[in-house]
Amino acid sequence: MLRTALFLADIRERRVSAVLSEHSGVKIKRSFYGEFTDPDLMASAIGGLDRRAPGPRPMKARAVDFHAMFARASLGDVSLGVGSFAQGEPQRAELNEGHTFLFATEPGLVRRMSGRELSGNHIMHFRPHAETVATSPVGMAWAFAILIVPGEVLSTHAPALAGFDLEGALPNDRIFAVQRRPLSRLIALTNDAARITRDVPWIIEAAEPARALAGTLLEALLLCLARAELRHHRGAPWRHRQIVESFERLLDERPEELLSLPAICAALGVPERTLNLACQEFLGESAVRYARGRRLDRVRLTLLSSDPETTHVTAVAMQYGFWELGRFAGAYRLRFGERPSETLRRGR
Repeated sequence: MLRTALFLADIRERRVSAVLSEHSGVKIKRSFYGEFTDPDLMASAIGGLDRRAPGPRPMKARAVDFHAMFARASLGDVSLGVGSFAQGEPQRAELNEGHTFLFATEPGLVRRMSGRELSGNHIMHFRPHAETVATSPVGMAWAFAILIVPGEVLSTHAPALAGFDLEGALPNDRIFAVQRRPLSRLIALTNDAARITRDVPWIIEAAEPARALAGTLLEALLLCLARAELRHHRGAPWRHRQIVESFERLLDERPEELLSLPAICAALGVPERTLNLACQEFLGESAVRYARGRRLDRVRLTLLSSDPETTHVTAVAMQYGFWELGRFAGAYRLRFGERPSETLRRGR
């Protein structure tokens, strides 16, 4: 589905660029603006911040009424994304080697990011190559901005602008509690940039305006962090993160073997209670439920890449340990919003 979504998102991006170019005479390459009723397309557009990163993936079935917008701009030293959901979608994402900074752009919103609560006056700094899981309270909207900055840029600018080393090794993601005035300025700048991508994107096609906007955003971000308080995570985040990372590696390496919680815990060498606590903290659900979801994802990817003429849904389901086919079909439809046979027909 993600491959299909990326393809459709690219088509839409080219169409939007073509329309804008008729009025400006400039081909739009640096930016994208889209409004979405499909969470997979939204996830693909967010992934467009860096094509090397897989991008976020919806964790559960599609919302009945999904409405969202996303704007992005690649400005050289800084990549920017600004978006909103009418209802916060639960998502997983694997980030790239850059430093990713995330914050809410509207007051009163809360998002849980891999065991940490992100609210209106916070900026979250994800370590490079982090894997994240995000959830929102039921029915709550989510509006956000993302800034991605290469490590070498931070190492050059952070000591001068932020007053402390942002480029040190990060054993864990960090949350900064930010003062209202500098954060309000940063939010205003990101919203202005989003309007540029929507209304006059050709402005930032020239190198000089793009460089100026990137510098302004970076300076505003680091000014926020210089005046911020680093919030320390209580509990055992580092140990739990290690457990979750080992758990995910195990699911990737042996997806067809580890079908029960005792088998998973034996392979990891941790008690069931500890694994479930770590999974609830960082993944937002129990170990068994998460593992089942990952196996459903494997089924879906297999169906999408298979020949409908020679592939049987039953065989693929059983390959990944789903023996009760009625329950499998119900769980699949709940997670992806369609029957497995429909996925197979759209494959390849």
